[in-house]
Amino acid sequence: MTSTTLADFLHLSHRPDLGIVAARWTRPAESGELRAGYQAMLHYAASCGSCTRWLIDSRRRLQVDAQDVHWLTTEFYPTLRRHLNEHVYLAFLIAPYQADDVQDDTLPPLPYTHGDYCSLNQFVDEGEAVRWLTSRS
Repeated sequence: MTSTTLADFLHLSHRPDLGIVAARWTRPAESGELRAGYQAMLHYAASCGSCTRWLIDSRRRLQVDAQDVHWLTTEFYPTLRRHLNEHVYLAFLIAPYQADDVQDDTLPPLPYTHGDYCSLNQFVDEGEAVRWLTSRS
């Protein structure tokens, strides 16, 4: 397993045996940090042989600002296929208390797919998240 840490807010690691890039937020992040973190995830995944299964541990983060959600869905997610040449699967690991806080009526219910570039799901159990990721082709 290879790993790296981005500043003090994000730790990235690669599990080549599972084909998963794990991104673990280590503290709440400002908007600029969030965007830099997702760009770092993308570059890290590309350096790991275009890994297209991502486990994003958001248990230490607070709710994402609506502008950041808009940036993710309209700007970041659509770039994934262009950079990784495949559909990307993102499993968000959240704390049980966060499940009620992440409801956004502007987004479809989980799991859902954005265009032809990515699919998302969220989990409170890491084992379930990994099983979902490894069942994706």
